[in-house]
Amino acid sequence: MHSRCKNCLYCSVLQYVSLGDPPAVKGWKRPVLAVAGLALTVCTVMALRFAWERTGAVFFATVSVILMMIALLGVAISVRGCDHCVARYLGRTL
Repeated sequence: MHSRCKNCLYCSVLQYVSLGDPPAVKGWKRPVLAVAGLALTVCTVMALRFAWERTGAVFFATVSVILMMIALLGVAISVRGCDHCVARYLGRTL
């Protein structure tokens, strides 16, 4: 956890997931994470609708559910997380 964060829900979780120093905090990372998470959630919902119509698509549906959970975590972090959590979840970019 960083020193200024006292009430962020995601700092302790993201500390276990990410390795190394946190990336730089940028203002554009929060909207990018929100849009990417929402887009991935919509895609996985459509994939689940496709998988439920097929009988042999259990593996595909399982992978879609796992991706949806990752996308929804990204949306939750972009809405309620601190700036350091957003930067850490999005990773090293430009």
